[in-house]
Amino acid sequence: MWSSVRIQVRLRSLRGAASVLALSAAVVLAGGQAAQAERSLLGPYFGAPFSVTKNSYAFGQAPSWTGNGEVLSTELDSAGVRQIYRANLDGSNQKCLTCTTVAGPNGLPQERPQGDWIMFESYGQQPTHTGAPGLGGYGGDLYVMRPDGSEPHRLTTTSDPSNGAQYTATTGVPYDNFHAYWSPNGEQVAWTHTEANPLSEGGQTWSMMIGDFEVKNGVPSLQNVQVVGKPYGVYETQPWAPDGSGFLFSAAGGKRSPYQATDPGWGHMQLYYMRLYGNGASPSNPQVTQISDDTPAYQEQAIFTPDMKTVIMMSNRDAPQRSWYDLIVSAAMRTGFDAPNTGSTQTLQFLSDFVGPDFSSDLYAVDVNTKAIRQLTNFSHAVVPEFFWSHDYTKIILGLPHFGVTQPAPTWIGSFEGVNARPRRAQKTPAPGLEGQPVDMTRVGAQAQPIRDPGPTNNTSVAVSPPSNPAPAFPHAATLTDHPEIPGVTFSYGLLWLANLQELYGDANRSFEKPPLTEALGEFGG
Repeated sequence: MWSSVRIQVRLRSLRGAASVLALSAAVVLAGGQAAQAERSLLGPYFGAPFSVTKNSYAFGQAPSWTGNGEVLSTELDSAGVRQIYRANLDGSNQKCLTCTTVAGPNGLPQERPQGDWIMFESYGQQPTHTGAPGLGGYGGDLYVMRPDGSEPHRLTTTSDPSNGAQYTATTGVPYDNFHAYWSPNGEQVAWTHTEANPLSEGGQTWSMMIGDFEVKNGVPSLQNVQVVGKPYGVYETQPWAPDGSGFLFSAAGGKRSPYQATDPGWGHMQLYYMRLYGNGASPSNPQVTQISDDTPAYQEQAIFTPDMKTVIMMSNRDAPQRSWYDLIVSAAMRTGFDAPNTGSTQTLQFLSDFVGPDFSSDLYAVDVNTKAIRQLTNFSHAVVPEFFWSHDYTKIILGLPHFGVTQPAPTWIGSFEGVNARPRRAQKTPAPGLEGQPVDMTRVGAQAQPIRDPGPTNNTSVAVSPPSNPAPAFPHAATLTDHPEIPGVTFSYGLLWLANLQELYGDANRSFEKPPLTEALGEFGG
C-alpha cells in the first residue's frame, strides 16, 4: 500500500513539475532570451546541472569557507578534543586557531564577511555538556576571534540563564547557543538558544535570537539581543538570505504551527524563511514563508541560491516510510495526534530523528515561487549535515559523515553548471514568493511557552583566558575523548516523550483495528 501511494505521489509531483517546465519553456520560445531571464517561472539554479566531487582532504562535519578560499574546520587535536583549524582546500598549511587560546571543545567556525573576525561555538566554559559545539546539545556559547586565533571573546553571557554561570548535572539551568550565522553585511548574528528547565517550571524552551555585532575600543560584543522566534517546540536556525532580509530556519512542534495555516503534524520538522526587514516586516513583526511542503519527510539544513529564487535543503524525502522518523510523523498526521510540552519532548525526538541506521538524506532544490522540488544528489545511505556557499557563490562545501564513521567526515564540493548569479541586494520589496505571513502564536494555544528573556538585552562580552595545559594541535587524534554528561533534567523529558510515543502507538494501532472492507466482506460471506 505504501509503495503504491508513494508512486502515485511521485507521479503527481513529476507531472506538476513537468507542467511548470513546459509553461516556462513556452514563455521562453514566445519571448526569446530576454523573456527567459525576466519571465521564466523557475529560477536558473533549479534546472542547472549539479555535481559533487570528493575532496582530497577530509575536514570533518560542517567545514566553511574564508573569503580567500581557505577552509575553516572542526577537527580533533592530539588529545582528541574538537578544535578550530584553518587550511587550504587540499589540507595543506593547516593551523589550529583555538588549541592554545580557547579551551575546547570548539566548533562550527564562520568567517565574518568583512574577514576580520571568526565566529564559533564552544563548550569550554561549561564542564557539564553534551552534543557537539554549534550543532546542538547543552553547554554552548558564541565566541569570536581574529583570523589568526588571537583576541578570543565570549559573546553570549547576559542572554544566558544566570548570566552564563556554570551549571551542573543537578543544579542550575542547562542551556545551549548553536547554529549561529552572520548576516551578509556582518552587522548581525542569528542563532538558536535553548534552556532546560524542570517540567514543573515549564520544561525546555527553544527560541531564535538575533543580535547586533559591535566592536568598541577593540572589544567585540552582541548588543540589542532579542527573540524573533518565540518558544513552542524546537528550532534550528540556518544561514541568512543573500539580501540580508532574514534567514532560513527549521521547526517542529505540536500538531499545529505558528508558521503555517495547515497543520504540519506533531514532530514534523519543516523548513521556513523568516523575513525580518522590508515591506512592513521587523524583528518584532516577522513575516514567515513555508519552504518545504507537508510531505511526511524530514527537512532541515538549508541555504539560498544567490538570486534567492531557489532554496537548497537537506531531506530524506526520497525514501518515505523507511525511517523511524517518517513512520512517527506519518502516524501523527494520520491520527491527528497531539501532546503538550513539545519544547521538552521534541528535544529528544529532534536528536533521535536522524541517528538511526534507517535514516539517509540528500540535497534537494526548492523553487520558492512554484514550490517545485528537484533532487540534486544521490548519496548512498548517508546523512547530509551543514553545507555552505563559498563567498563568491560558485561552490558549496559539505562534510558527509557515513554511518559508522565519526571522524573525519569526507568532504565534498558541489557546483552548478552554467549559472553564476550575483547575490540579491537588499531591497524594500521582498523577493517573489517570499512575501510571507505574520506569525500566529494563537494557533498552538497552550503549547506556546513564555520567553525567559524577551530583551532587547546587551551582552557583556568576556575576554577568554587561554587553557593552562593545551594539547599539541598535531597529529590529529583518531578518537574523540570528550565525554558528554547529560543534565539530569533531560531524563524527565525522556519519560514524558516515551509516554507520548506510547500514546501515539495506541492511536495508530486503533486506527488499524477495523479495516474499511470488514463489513462488506462480512456481508459477502453471509
